[in-house]
Amino acid sequence: AMSGRFGMRTLLAAPLQLMAHRSPALRGSGALFARMLSMDAAHQAPASSPESMAWGVERTANNRLPVYRDIRNHNTRELTIIRKVHGSLEGLREQIIREFDVRDKDVWVKVGRVEIKGMHCNEMIRWLKEKGF
Repeated sequence: AMSGRFGMRTLLAAPLQLMAHRSPALRGSGALFARMLSMDAAHQAPASSPESMAWGVERTANNRLPVYRDIRNHNTRELTIIRKVHGSLEGLREQIIREFDVRDKDVWVKVGRVEIKGMHCNEMIRWLKEKGF
């Protein structure tokens, strides 16, 4: 999906609006644009999919889960990082604290990612796959 100032609907509708002055079929009530919006709604994921949650994790270009390990401070601090998180990052943080043996102060929310103290990569990947991501 595209982000930024112009969404996908805007980019799809722009050529239709430009062509509307040429073709009588495209003028008037905007029925073609309404059909495009209904087709867009038909392609949305069902309610049982992960998108119905308050948060989500987008896969990488190689179709892998964006869960990484990071070692900082001269090999004294180990972190698990979940990137490409959208939606309620606080909701994801609270769910990680509830479902894993992690203290409240050991899970940090950053912009677009969640960091967890310790090495939990395999657990997080397994958990995200169980959630349907």
